[in-house]
Amino acid sequence: MSRFLVTAKERLQRGFRFGQMLIHNTGPQQMAAKKPPAPPKVVKATAAPPPKSSKPPKCPGGDKDMKRKPGFFASGGQHATLNDCPKPEGDFMKAWSAKNGRYNLILLSGVLAAGGTVGFALSSGILCLNWTIPEYPYTEDEMEEFEIEEQRRREEKEAREERHQDAVEARELGVRRRRAKEAMEREVDLMQRDMDGGITDAELDELQRLAAEREAFELWEKDELKRLDEQQKEREKIRKEKAKIQAERDKEREKKRKEKEAQLEKEEAEREKAREKARKEREKAEKEKQKEKEKAEKEAEKARKAAG
Repeated sequence: MSRFLVTAKERLQRGFRFGQMLIHNTGPQQMAAKKPPAPPKVVKATAAPPPKSSKPPKCPGGDKDMKRKPGFFASGGQHATLNDCPKPEGDFMKAWSAKNGRYNLILLSGVLAAGGTVGFALSSGILCLNWTIPEYPYTEDEMEEFEIEEQRRREEKEAREERHQDAVEARELGVRRRRAKEAMEREVDLMQRDMDGGITDAELDELQRLAAEREAFELWEKDELKRLDEQQKEREKIRKEKAKIQAERDKEREKKRKEKEAQLEKEEAEREKAREKARKEREKAEKEKQKEKEKAEKEAEKARKAAG
């Protein structure tokens, strides 16, 4: 409802403004301007009147200094037109050349500054960075643990690959056995029909093809089973070799660990021996100091007795 009232108010104001413009354009001055000019009259020579301004009368809304209501433009409407756009002045090429020269100067100064910065950085050695990650100072025990973990991950990956290969081969063997079983049933059916009442030439060709495929499958199955058996033996052999190598490696690690423990025990015994020696020397020094103190007290007591 408020929007409807505002729209009606704007329409009334617009109609009122249009009526004022019609009244202004059809006033007595404009009507007098349309009348034909009167014949010239003879006027006696008198003093000349003061000169009037030669400027033409200004159109309503044409004065730029006059304050306008919000929403109105110099052209007199509520929307901007091309007459309200600023008019270009001066030489375009001169302004463009001056601006382009200033931009080129800024670009050149930026390039020189960048080149100077890079040159200073190269000469001062600021860009000598570590492009690779330095090795962390891990201990021997940590490096050994990393090696064991890497070996475990490698063995797990190999086991997954072997299981995947076994699954693929078993699936292929199962599919071919199922197809061979279906072909066998068809072959038995054709052979039974041939024995009962005979078969056609097409069925005879199919029977011969099924027999050839059965023989080929039997040969392939025999070779495949043999290959799988050899593959399993080879894997078992590899596992035994890896277990042997792992046992030797564990034995070597255990030997190194015992040697390290023995070395640590030896060093600890030497440190304990050095601590015991230092403790004895400290006790000896304290005893000597105590003896010197007692000797000094005796001499002082002897001197007091001699003085008394």
